[in-house]
Amino acid sequence: MKAAARNRFINNLYLSTFLVAFSSVAIASLLPCPAHKVSSDTKKKTDNEKVENV
Repeated sequence: MKAAARNRFINNLYLSTFLVAFSSVAIASLLPCPAHKVSSDTKKKTDNEKVENV
């Protein structure tokens, strides 16, 4: 492999790595976390409910 082709390959490799890393962080900050959408078994307390201290 010639030096020019090797340099182009390495530059493309670094660029693609940067783009994948940047887009994964950007997508994670734009999309909501799916863990918050899962309904849990615990019931949320409202202001009208009494809280018992044990």
